Amino acid sequence: AALGPSARLAAELTAAAARARAAGEPALSGLLTERAADLTPDPQAGSRLLARAAADAWNSGDGDRARLLAVRTDTPALDGVLALRTGHAGDAFDALTEGAARAADGPSDRAGEHARHLLARATEAVVYTGDLRRCREAVHLAHRLGIEPPGVLGSLAAAADGRYDDARDLLEATAGRCGPGGDPTLLLHAGIAALMLGDHPRAATATVRAAGAARARGLTPLVSQAMEFRAHADLWTGRLRAAEAAALDALRQAYATGQDNGACHLQAALAMFAALTGDAAVCRDRAAAARSYALAHGLGLPAALAQWALALLDLGFGRFDSAAARLRALAGLGPGHGHRAVRHLATPHYVEAAVHTGDTRIARSAHADYDRWAHAVRSADDLALSARCHALLTPGADAVEHYRTALDLHDRGTRALERARTELLFGAALRRLRLRAEARDRLHSAREAFEAFGAPHCAERARAELRALGAPADTAHPPRNRTPRLTAQQLRVARMAADGATNREIATSLALSPRTIDHHLRGVFTRLGIRSRIELVRLLEDEHGA
Repeated sequence: AALGPSARLAAELTAAAARARAAGEPALSGLLTERAADLTPDPQAGSRLLARAAADAWNSGDGDRARLLAVRTDTPALDGVLALRTGHAGDAFDALTEGAARAADGPSDRAGEHARHLLARATEAVVYTGDLRRCREAVHLAHRLGIEPPGVLGSLAAAADGRYDDARDLLEATAGRCGPGGDPTLLLHAGIAALMLGDHPRAATATVRAAGAARARGLTPLVSQAMEFRAHADLWTGRLRAAEAAALDALRQAYATGQDNGACHLQAALAMFAALTGDAAVCRDRAAAARSYALAHGLGLPAALAQWALALLDLGFGRFDSAAARLRALAGLGPGHGHRAVRHLATPHYVEAAVHTGDTRIARSAHADYDRWAHAVRSADDLALSARCHALLTPGADAVEHYRTALDLHDRGTRALERARTELLFGAALRRLRLRAEARDRLHSAREAFEAFGAPHCAERARAELRALGAPADTAHPPRNRTPRLTAQQLRVARMAADGATNREIATSLALSPRTIDHHLRGVFTRLGIRSRIELVRLLEDEHGA
């Protein structure tokens, strides 16, 4: 109803917007702030209000509105936040560090706090790009501004310099801030730190709390971002089906809110899930989508994850030459194309592939660095995997004690899938040493674990070893129903098809191509011994009734 600019109305709207923002209603706050920007007679104040309205629009999940408002103002910090989730990660880092420098020079009493927050977001840009040069730049900027560098940032810089003990201490301090409540960004960083320490339960706790805190404050983008890193925590602990479903929900939310960089990261994580369950078509489809987008946007983390997923798929099917080649290539990829942390985490898989190919020179060097990190962080899981690498690289009977050490350490860790893989490798080694009784027990244990996790291709490798041993490959009773033969993704596609969804509708829901859905349905029909959707409906109804 105002006939023109009004400082009084603008102030009242700004105050109302602040109350809405504090109540966790960024959509309302954004509308009020945008109207205040239109009414204020001060152009500079109007620009600041527009930037705040754009941030509110972004936080409410309206990415399109946020970008429209952002182009009307010159605010590097806002540009950086938007680029972090929708643009080039390198540009995001530059804009966020510039914003931090500006904020630190500002007159506000909260200038230092704002600058620290922007450096925390710049840390996320470093995590996504894997660019350690930029990591050092941010640490130097923090020191110049008189600000303590965020813990994840400092730890990355320390690890890059080989100061593993310092990196561990910084990560422990950051991961320890995962209590209930609090700033969702700090909780997210606690989760990332816990992941780097190999502490998956603490990472899961921190990321779930980050999502909850973000939801309570109406910060929609941070919810799906927290779930990106929750996917890493779930990846190795055996909760594959539930974790995959949660990652798919986060993927849909990321696309719906315009967070294409986050969606790329989730696509790569889902490629890893598919690799672990032996779903080759989905793994390749998601890995291709993730790598194509990641390479265009400087996202080294999802690009490297996608490459690792393809290598892990090859490893699961016994294609060791291909797996080793992919992981060697990963080691040579620079920032934006690869990621040092992913290359490091993939070392146990590279050692396994390299030993089968007979070329262990580079693998021994990679393992030495991995072993040093494992002893620095004192993670039971990392120490177990290092012991497994020792076993693989040790010839003959001398390897047995390394395998036993690995399994003892696995018992104190959480990476259940890797424990099953260790038992498979140990069983195969025992078979070659003609220690038949223990080999049989280890291989049966590995087979049962892989079947429980929904990794039939790995279970088949255990069966093959049992057949080579001359032992029965299956000792359990056959299942009453036939759907356990399906992978997690095939079962999901089968149920949607039985509910009447078309291939295109299923593809849209699962963020896959119709071609991949068609491939899945053909696989479902083959595994279940049926020929039509009508038979599929009947079979699922019968087994549900049973």
